[in-house]
Formats: sequence, structure tokens, C-alpha cells
Amino acid sequence: MIVWLRHGESTWNAVGRMQYDVLHPELTERGRAQAATAGALLADRGIAQVWASPAVRAQQTGEIVAGQLGLDLRTSPLLVEQSAEETGDDVADRVRRFADEFAGRGPVLAVSHGDTIAVAAALLADRRIGIIANTEWIETP
Repeated sequence: MIVWLRHGESTWNAVGRMQYDVLHPELTERGRAQAATAGALLADRGIAQVWASPAVRAQQTGEIVAGQLGLDLRTSPLLVEQSAEETGDDVADRVRRFADEFAGRGPVLAVSHGDTIAVAAALLADRRIGIIANTEWIETP
């Protein structure tokens, strides 16, 4: 199982600015608090590994959650937000490669981005989701 967690509120989220694949926006204090809350809520899920997109906002969220779970944070470029050069099929391919890597393993937490998580929900769980809020999560097989 993969638990897909959207990063906490970033400085750009706070002012309504789209981030796309820009990596540098950091978490706000609210985003850090959201990550801490998510970590507490995920504590009973038996998460075995925590992976995050290389974006700073995802890394910071992942560090907070992994710390609460007593795990190390790992980074995967497969979890990054869609770039202007990518198609939806490209993102689906990245999501599939990440999911295939962890098929049959214990629960894994993937800290990622709204659009990437929406693709994961559609591809892996046949679920259509709208906008996913900061630190909201979904589970896929």
C-alpha cells in the first residue's frame, strides 16, 4: 500500500501563487504545523518508509513526518510535480514506476503534490479526486 500525502502549505500556497515544478518554495509555519498533525495521524498506519519529492516543501513535510515516525526520509524524483515539458502520460508513467517499485511491500508514505496525487488516485485506485488540500492523503494498493 502507498499512502500519498500532499505537502504542507508553502509560502507560495499562502499567497495563491502556483508553484508547478518550482522546487524552492518552503513551508509556512502553518505548513509545518499541518505536517506535524499529519505525522501524528499517520502514526498508527505502520508506515515502513517515507519518500518525498525533491521540492523543498515536500522535503520539509517529509522530514517532519518521518521524524515523528522514527524513520529516515528518502527522496525520489518520480514524485515531483508535473513540469511544463511533461504530459499527463509522463506523470502517469512516473507514478506507475514508483508504485511498481513498492508493490507488495509494507505501507510506504509518498510525500508529493496535488496533481501527482490525483494521477496516482486515478491510475492506481480508479478514483477521481478534485483538489487535494495541503496534508490531505489518499491510500492506493
